[in-house]
Amino acid sequence: MSGKTPHLSPVDCTCFRLRGAARRMTVIYGRHLAPTGLRISQFSLLGLIIAGGPVSIGRLSELATTDRTTLTRNLRPLLADGLVEPAAACGRRRAFVATKAGRALFKRALPLWAAAEQEVRKALGARLTADLHGTIGRSMERLARL
Repeated sequence: MSGKTPHLSPVDCTCFRLRGAARRMTVIYGRHLAPTGLRISQFSLLGLIIAGGPVSIGRLSELATTDRTTLTRNLRPLLADGLVEPAAACGRRRAFVATKAGRALFKRALPLWAAAEQEVRKALGARLTADLHGTIGRSMERLARL
């Protein structure tokens, strides 16, 4: 390599392209989940809480690969709608569990999410889906080192 910085255009920005793909995916999942009133981010958080509850805010942040500020913002509607609630005292850590209503809504949303997942997988095809999952996984591992 000559040491020169390659000419890059903002449309070549990796983050820009990834966010664009995520927005397209969000539209598909949002269309399917609309009858439940859940956004895909809320659906995912509710699922993580159901699977791991009671789950601390720190652990939930790790599982969702998001910062605590964004996580708190995404948790607010779930708390307000009575879908999750603070767990019984866990010392100083804040932890959450799904309520009966939250578990019921998640159960209702699960087949809608599965339909969205199938739509995406059909559009991409099995090979591209597997490649995408592998690339994302490896990318996340490398980016975690930064």
